[in-house]
Amino acid sequence: MGMMKKIGLIAAIALISLNTTISLPALSQVNEVQKADEYQIRTYNLHVSNKYNARKYFLGPNDILSIDVFGVEEFKQEDVKIQPDGKVLIRPFEPIKASGMTIDELQSYLTKKYDFYVKDPKVSIRLTESRPFIVYITGDVSTPGSYEITTDSKAGNYVTNAKPETHTDRRAPILTNVLVAAGGLKFDSDIEHIKIKNDLDGSEFEVNLLDMLDKSDTSQDIYLMPGDNVHIPKLPSPLSISEDKFKKFASATFCPKTIPIKVFGYVNNPGIIQLDVTQSLDLMSAISGAGGFSGGEGSRPNSGSPPKQIFISRTDENGKVATKTINPMKDNITILPNDIIYVPDKVAPKVGRAFDFVSRMINPFYVYSYTHNNFDYMFNGPKR
Repeated sequence: MGMMKKIGLIAAIALISLNTTISLPALSQVNEVQKADEYQIRTYNLHVSNKYNARKYFLGPNDILSIDVFGVEEFKQEDVKIQPDGKVLIRPFEPIKASGMTIDELQSYLTKKYDFYVKDPKVSIRLTESRPFIVYITGDVSTPGSYEITTDSKAGNYVTNAKPETHTDRRAPILTNVLVAAGGLKFDSDIEHIKIKNDLDGSEFEVNLLDMLDKSDTSQDIYLMPGDNVHIPKLPSPLSISEDKFKKFASATFCPKTIPIKVFGYVNNPGIIQLDVTQSLDLMSAISGAGGFSGGEGSRPNSGSPPKQIFISRTDENGKVATKTINPMKDNITILPNDIIYVPDKVAPKVGRAFDFVSRMINPFYVYSYTHNNFDYMFNGPKR
């Protein structure tokens, strides 16, 4: 029993001495550590998931900020503009060089500055209005060039360039909005490997807009920033993209409104036609765009009956022409840009041609006989 008391006393002394030598962190410090860990986890997840639309924004001249220090009304400032020299005047400090900082960096800087006046200041910064900036669109796009982007609601258009026909009212500086302002992509654009490079911070991205259309991956619709250069590569040939992928591309707002195809042979209006992508991009729509089937030799004119086979030619990635035969009564395949469609003559059966020949031979005599009988009835009356 005495031994047990000694062991308990030794344990108590050890516990007291442990408590005196190790100081537990304050609750606020624990929270700060947890917040730091959470921030690292969020940053890591953001990196591996390629959330392009969550990019850092670097402040610059003509950005407009709103500053608020929680509980201190006299330090609240609305619509503070960064001057052309990159400095911003925030009470009660001397002009601060804000250009080149992120909002988080400026917030940390101001928190340290306000700590001289306020105990544990809670500073919040809001980007009220971003400065207008230029992005460059190059490659396989309808109207390449420079585009000015602004979030000023009083300025009218958010994305504009020098050509009035390409002005558009777009409410967010995201990639697809700028592509629409640029007149849309061309039908042979490689939407799976769009390159974006920023000249200011050196960052580079490869964006797959097909994933946005097919998998609803909206992170691919990247927010554009000052210094961005967007390049749209071109497909080696229309066969580089499958029919299914092209149908998804054709449904997008940034796709061209029409695609060129050539239809010749026994159709009413052979030649190059522009197929509307808002309609069905299939073989029968192409035939309809060419005026429909026409009658060939040995068949009645404009009979409109389809032949048993139609030939569709496409150029492969090596520049060679590949031709497939389609039965229009069974298969109505998807049409791709620059497809060549040949509709051969539909030869009527021998019995049908014989009846058609007899009909054309008898028809003049029938017309004469019918007219003669009418005149005889009118002037001589009915025969008894």
